Amino acid sequence: MKLSEKKFLKIFYHNPSACSLSDLVTGEYIEVNDAFCNLLGFDKNEVIGKAPVEFGVLALESLNTLYLKIDANEKVSNLEANLIAKNGDVKHVLLSADNVYIRNKKCRFTVVHDITNHIQAKQALEVSEGKYKTLLNASPDGILLINMKGVITEVSEIGLELFGTDTKDDLVGKKIFRFIPFDEKNTIRKIIEKTMNEGLSQNIELKIRKLNQSLFAGETSVTLIQDPDGVSLSFMIIIRDISQRKKIEAKQLHADRMANLGEMATGIAHEINQPLNIISMVMDKILFESAKTETINIEFLENKSSKIFENIIRIRNIIDHIRAFSRNDSDYILTAFDINSSIENAVTISIEQLKHLGINLNLQLDKQIPHIVGNTYKFEQVIINLLANAKDAIEEKQSIQEDYFETLIGIRTYQQNQFLIVEVTDNGIGIGNNDINNILLPFYTTKDEGKGTGVGLSICYQIIKEMNGTIDITSDHFYGTKIKLVLDTQKKK
Repeated sequence: MKLSEKKFLKIFYHNPSACSLSDLVTGEYIEVNDAFCNLLGFDKNEVIGKAPVEFGVLALESLNTLYLKIDANEKVSNLEANLIAKNGDVKHVLLSADNVYIRNKKCRFTVVHDITNHIQAKQALEVSEGKYKTLLNASPDGILLINMKGVITEVSEIGLELFGTDTKDDLVGKKIFRFIPFDEKNTIRKIIEKTMNEGLSQNIELKIRKLNQSLFAGETSVTLIQDPDGVSLSFMIIIRDISQRKKIEAKQLHADRMANLGEMATGIAHEINQPLNIISMVMDKILFESAKTETINIEFLENKSSKIFENIIRIRNIIDHIRAFSRNDSDYILTAFDINSSIENAVTISIEQLKHLGINLNLQLDKQIPHIVGNTYKFEQVIINLLANAKDAIEEKQSIQEDYFETLIGIRTYQQNQFLIVEVTDNGIGIGNNDINNILLPFYTTKDEGKGTGVGLSICYQIIKEMNGTIDITSDHFYGTKIKLVLDTQKKK
């Protein structure tokens, strides 16, 4: 045997890949190595002297292609085929073959590379990607995948619709900051920073720019995607268009104000009647004095006239305040305001109704607390709603308790570190354990039918949320309720 042939056979037998030598004419195996036997589970004596078709090692779908190549005497490189092992398992392989002379005979030398795991992983990945795309596009909200550089890499069909396009090319490859208005850049950076630190940011309102440059109100949730080793890979952003919801909330807010004004008409009338009565008495005094003498003392007249104008201004201020309170203030510019003054204005509107019902009101307003940024009229509405709920809770308790009890509503303001706290308490019927977790939800009410719409507290929640605050409710059934508004004086919108 020639030296080169010895080297070939040494490589053949020790090759980690499955190798075979077969008759060029009959296709019968002349020799196979151990790797070939290990791959297919056959002993050498079960293989040598037989053609692949005799014991079914070659899957039918691979027969025609492979034998055409062999018959044509062609060299084969990385031809995909399926082989069937002795136990029936299908092996996905790459075949490379060429003709060689061994022992003075022309043979077919074949090397088989097992790619079963690779093919299975590829198929599993395709199935996984199919499920992923199905889930992505089945979501009722828009979903975007963004890499760590802020570039959009994938977008769902609803996401395309939200941004006003029907092709992914308009979004994929673009930076997400391109679709965020300048005044929201800081917000999106804070969202990403929070997501990096905590892994998740939920339900954050954010204005988003469409491809046609129009804006819509979005509610976003961001999730950090990491590999098994904790390395950050990308962000998944879920976007919900809440433009319509914001319009409904604004209408609901305005309608609730009108309802509040209607309920407090008695108190408003009393507030206006007081200065009118004073004006009337002053005019009577002037007329009485003028009837006694033909001349009136100038100093007396100036003094009485100033009283008249003072009360006219008071009436005008009341009317202006009611007008401002009742208007649709979607264009209101947020300003710093004194919460104590806002509470006192709300109390002014509500106090007569409370007095009429014999309900005592205790105000403990800390005069040293700082101003806070927001809409003073919306905050008044919060206090008015809370006073109305406290009044109803006390009335409900009175209707079922036979013994007399001193009715009381308290409002207290104070500062605790960076937080400004407003507490509204009452000794009414209280809120049951089954209701307290749902009481802030829209249209959820514990009142009898016809006495409550269930929107008051949900509106309060939205207003306080807009002021970067929270509402905490504690209650003992039949003993009373405490509602705490917590506003962060350092947190900016």
